[in-house]
Amino acid sequence: MINILVTGAGGGVGQGIIKSIKLIDDLDINVIAADMSPLASGLYGGDEAILVPAASASDYFDVISQICVENNINYYFPGTDVELLKAADFSSELYQKCQTETAVCPKDVIEIADDKYSTYKFLVDNGFDAPNTRFPNDVDLNNLHYPIIIKPRVGCRSIGVYKVNNAQEAKNAIDSVDGPVIQEYLDGDEFTCTVVAVKDKISDVLCLKRDLRAGDTYRAFPEKNTVIESYVKALALKLGIYGSCNFQLRLDDGVPKLFEINSRFSGTTPFCAQLGFNPVEFYLKAQLNMPYESDINYDAMVLRHWTEVVVSKSILNEKTIAKPFKVESLKVSSMI
Repeated sequence: MINILVTGAGGGVGQGIIKSIKLIDDLDINVIAADMSPLASGLYGGDEAILVPAASASDYFDVISQICVENNINYYFPGTDVELLKAADFSSELYQKCQTETAVCPKDVIEIADDKYSTYKFLVDNGFDAPNTRFPNDVDLNNLHYPIIIKPRVGCRSIGVYKVNNAQEAKNAIDSVDGPVIQEYLDGDEFTCTVVAVKDKISDVLCLKRDLRAGDTYRAFPEKNTVIESYVKALALKLGIYGSCNFQLRLDDGVPKLFEINSRFSGTTPFCAQLGFNPVEFYLKAQLNMPYESDINYDAMVLRHWTEVVVSKSILNEKTIAKPFKVESLKVSSMI
């Protein structure tokens, strides 16, 4: 039995990891889903569920350690952005304490990915094409080629991202963004690309052309593109990723230019898994020295939809932090 802890079960990343685990049919896996709220629907997609403090809490990793020791956790998958840096710091201690592997990138990779300007500098310093990125004080807004993108230097989920068409709009956007950068606008197809690296193994790259709604991918179309695949794989190797990493880019006259790195399993992980490349399965089997072959269906597409989960109100009174409970039968089920 392989015991896996997945945090952030209330969000798309945690839920996507759980969905992808459930698609693995040749490993005996017990999933403990964790979140700070009993109302997190993803809690009820695992085999067991557990409540934890907020990831920002001072005792968060004490609780994670306790869970891993008491439940013989083999793999811990952080499902929230806010715990990634601390999880990377904590991973060695956690392994020494209870032999739990943490599916997290090295700290320096996370720091580069979290900072849009650091991402840009890493790309250009290592010979990768990227959209030109500058600080507002380094440019004359009246002499830029519009449209341009204004975004937070550190941000997520497209919050605070503006496409502006003139200097006045740019100034307004800059004034409304905390720590803004100015980025070249690329008017090409947008792709979200997934690759996994474990030890000396690196997976295939799955490129999804995507449609966005409120910052999330809600329609995705797999495309075989050797130029993008080569760009992403070379970048993943140069960065030194560990586990899954998500690269977002646009094609500019056929040239891939990356503008975003998510140094974790992404919200499109279950998209990949259902199309024939399961990033979680690749990670686990690479860890276990088992073979894994992807079989991507390029004739399919993914259309995201809501799913309802119905549970008893009694969960609000019965469950306590750091005490796992069995997932109850659902009237209307469906994590998958």
